[in-house]
Amino acid sequence: MSRLQRLSEWIGRWRYPVVPILLGILLAAPSLLVGIQADDLFIRSAIRGSEQFSDISLSPWQPYMYMDGDPVRNHVLIDHGWMPWWMDLHCRAALSRPLTALTFMWDYYVWPDHPALMHVQSLMWYGLLIGAVAILYRRIIGQSLPYWVAVLATLLYAVDDSHGIPAGWLANRNATIAAFFGVLTLIAHDRWRRDGWRVGVWLAPLAFLAALLAKEEAVSTGGYLFAYALFLDRGRWPRRLASLAPCLLAGLGWYVGYKWLGYGVFASEVYVDPANDPLRFAGRVAGNGPILLLGLWGLPPSDISLIWSPSFLRLHWFSAIGFLALIGLMIRPLVAREPIARFWFVGMVLSVIPICAVFSSDRLLMFPGIGAMGLLAQWLTGHSRNANWVPTARWWRGIARVCGSILVGIHLIFAPLHFPFVAVVMKFAVQALNNLHDTIPDDRAFAQQTAVFANSPACITDLLWIQTRWQDGRPVPRRTLNLSPSGSAASITRLDERTLVVRPLGGYLQPRGLYPEAETPPPMSFRYQAQLMDMVVRSESRPMHLHETIDLTAVTIEITELTD
Repeated sequence: MSRLQRLSEWIGRWRYPVVPILLGILLAAPSLLVGIQADDLFIRSAIRGSEQFSDISLSPWQPYMYMDGDPVRNHVLIDHGWMPWWMDLHCRAALSRPLTALTFMWDYYVWPDHPALMHVQSLMWYGLLIGAVAILYRRIIGQSLPYWVAVLATLLYAVDDSHGIPAGWLANRNATIAAFFGVLTLIAHDRWRRDGWRVGVWLAPLAFLAALLAKEEAVSTGGYLFAYALFLDRGRWPRRLASLAPCLLAGLGWYVGYKWLGYGVFASEVYVDPANDPLRFAGRVAGNGPILLLGLWGLPPSDISLIWSPSFLRLHWFSAIGFLALIGLMIRPLVAREPIARFWFVGMVLSVIPICAVFSSDRLLMFPGIGAMGLLAQWLTGHSRNANWVPTARWWRGIARVCGSILVGIHLIFAPLHFPFVAVVMKFAVQALNNLHDTIPDDRAFAQQTAVFANSPACITDLLWIQTRWQDGRPVPRRTLNLSPSGSAASITRLDERTLVVRPLGGYLQPRGLYPEAETPPPMSFRYQAQLMDMVVRSESRPMHLHETIDLTAVTIEITELTD
């Protein structure tokens, strides 16, 4: 009997899935000290309202509508300095997540001064997700394998460090809620198709709709539903395809309403709308997909790709392809023989596609992790027990032994040790910015003045520090103005008492990886991430033009020269 089997059977005896649930909550528990950070501030202002931000106040049901694409409102954001002046007036990043908003309404109306209790609610959602995943694994894996294989899969999912930010950052609670209802969708669909439970016909699409109303990435649930129809459904093909109709109609209804109400993204280089720009989205899938899958199965985390130079990013991508080819070689015999393994594999791959619409980050891996951990548990146990799918070739068994040890080390040793640090990472990331912004004056007259920054560390975060100071009761400037972009040095020349000429080294809206101060760019720099963030509010397909002017209350800006 292998150690993994003994561990899983021991856990299974303790009222499964209590142990994985408690372990997952324990690993995420340091988040109780994280407080309200970054996007949490915007959400709170949307729900509670704010005199300071009355010009951009939103409905409590729309806390994730950062930019609605309205040129008038976007001009107000620029005029106050909450967005950089090079923002496209038609830029839109409007996300509809009313179910998640409802949970924040509870937080900010019931215990608004107790962030720890808000994090308790997030931990509760993570515990519910682990419990739902445990039921799904037991139902799917238990069809042909011992129950302890499902226990192992649940354990792998519960301690996966990619869940640290969704479990530990309030603003990212949406991912946990969406995954929970997505898993409920799969459970209800399976009970309907396999057990004849007619309630599942209605419950599955309702759960799917709830998942979509929590976060858009819940469309990944559709990948698993499609994989279920292909490999697990026992009906005839017309009935298999017809079984997808209830959830398909729910998804189409959500999408039509989503677009009709004006939600979505536009004119951003960072976010891609697959429907509006399918070719660019396909490029994102090819570029981000392997990096995300490497972060899911191995190391390093996909987030590190944000600070690589272009050459090292290419090296990261090729390394991911090589690693995934090796993993593919190892799991191929299992996937070829076992329908359940094919279900996990195809569901995982299809669920990665939607999350490629934005930059790579492990916190997007809640849905792909369901298939990955089910497949990994099935592979590890089958290999250790010499299942009938295991090849007899010595070279394969030798490589598989090494790969198995590495995967166990990554997912059952490194991941749970790393999880608590990931759960609190937002606090330390924001604190670094706050330390810098603490150098800004606290004079009360500041509230009636315009703060001009010659060279801001990250222009897109200005609204963040303004919100932070306002929360702390410290003076906030009436307006802010960034003269130059993040990272590079800039020359500022005064022509007369009312005119400045600003020339950043390398220009504005720099292509990612530009490092004009050095002949050879460093392989890693946070400047590359800042360059990416500068492009959140403008797409390369909508450039600025020579002699274009931006008229603001404090200043009029004119583009006097263009780079290539």
